[in-house]
Amino acid sequence: MRALRINPDATSTRLHLPTEQAAQHDLIRRLIGGSTDRAVYHRQALLHVHHNGTGTQLPVNPAAWALACTWRGLDLPYLLYGPVIITGPDTGSTIEELNDRLLTQAEKITRTAQELRLEWSTRPSASEPAARLELLANARRATHHT
Repeated sequence: MRALRINPDATSTRLHLPTEQAAQHDLIRRLIGGSTDRAVYHRQALLHVHHNGTGTQLPVNPAAWALACTWRGLDLPYLLYGPVIITGPDTGSTIEELNDRLLTQAEKITRTAQELRLEWSTRPSASEPAARLELLANARRATHHT
């Protein structure tokens, strides 16, 4: 079953999760590094986030935040933290595979976040809020035709 992991450094990795529900949850917990919560920002996808995902112990995940904002169609007033696993929806008996269109969108936003991080190393953003706005504008532009 296809899924995607987005790391706080804006790298992503395609994953193949087991088909059995308990094994899926065990692997997701292990990949995230602890207890998980599920967040719905798109009706065909789940974002699995660290249970303490709003805590200060985990690094900010700007690519996952931009993806959630883009899918939700609004600027979230909070950030996402730590690694995030994206899957298809939960059917009750298993988690479904992430479809091709959403996988492509997530990877495009991750690449956009990577490119901006690189650009900001030589041209820092004016402020944290300005950086978020720039990331979000670029993420929305990257997925406009997907």
